[in-house]
Amino acid sequence: MNTVTPNGFAALKITALGDPVLLERMSACITEAARLFDKFDKDGDGKITREEFKLGYEEFFTESKHGFMDNLIERLDPMNSGRIDVIEWSNLLQPADVPKLVSRCKDQGPLFNAAPTEEDLLALENTKRRLNEVAKFAFDNKVRLLIDAEQTWFQPAIDNFTLELMKKYNDREKTPVPIIFNTYQCYLKDSTIRLKKDTVRAKRDKFHFACKLVRGAYMGAENARAQEGGHDSPIHDSIQDTHDCYNSNVRYLFEHRLRHDTRSEVMLGTHNQESIEKALDFVENRAKGKDVGFHCAQLLGMRDNLTFALGKRGYNAYKYVPYGKVDEVLPYLIRRAQENSDVAAGMGKEKDMIAKEIRSRLFRM
Repeated sequence: MNTVTPNGFAALKITALGDPVLLERMSACITEAARLFDKFDKDGDGKITREEFKLGYEEFFTESKHGFMDNLIERLDPMNSGRIDVIEWSNLLQPADVPKLVSRCKDQGPLFNAAPTEEDLLALENTKRRLNEVAKFAFDNKVRLLIDAEQTWFQPAIDNFTLELMKKYNDREKTPVPIIFNTYQCYLKDSTIRLKKDTVRAKRDKFHFACKLVRGAYMGAENARAQEGGHDSPIHDSIQDTHDCYNSNVRYLFEHRLRHDTRSEVMLGTHNQESIEKALDFVENRAKGKDVGFHCAQLLGMRDNLTFALGKRGYNAYKYVPYGKVDEVLPYLIRRAQENSDVAAGMGKEKDMIAKEIRSRLFRM
């Protein structure tokens, strides 16, 4: 067992290790496979009976002489429980399975079009190999690895990669604390559903759940894409809805750890003072001193007053430092300042604090 407690973090974007076009194709494949589950789930209870599966399969696919349908049922329901839920479906029906499945499609619909080619699957394995090398290095060197969230058309593939890594490197028998953290953008309307589903997955598959919570960084791109595609934006309708989602997700994670006695952890990546104050209020007044497994981080040079105050009070406080070429890092920082109104508000507060401190020192001279 990995007995040394990690105390450092590194962040990683999966688009740095794999072709974004491939990630988009894999995300489409995963999304369409999930929609297929919904089509099979006639009563909408989140579970498919074997009978529902057979009816759905016969509606959309042709059966082979080799009993492909029966073999697939056995894979999806290995314990012969008679039911297949959405987590089992997503665990067992992987992109590599889709080409065989769609070869039996009666009509060439969205899932057929999203099926990966042999070349796609090879590229996918290469991306997994690179990512696994980074994750193993982090595990061996006792560094927690934050997998960043990206645009929604990449996110299903990113979640798929990250959950595989969590099963391997957050295994409760191999490490006392989580190493791999997924990221949830709380400006997305489905963030709470995905978050709760993944905590259930972690309990079922016996790994430590861990995540970073942020508000979101791709609002312009998401809204433009939604408008081009003629569908609703995946982003909450108001900033207050995003704030409420963020704070409720923090509370859910704290309560989940206390209620189920898990070693789950959460990184609060936020410059919002109200969210931090709400988190501290829960820790100090509701958790009654019990560890809820949380850390806080702000960008270097932004809301330092919050970071330093947290550190001074003994909380796990970090400064997030983007690393790279100036022409690559500077636009990243500018986007964050533009997209996060809390940063601008915080800068005003910091200026006031600095001015007050300067005046107090002048008067003492």
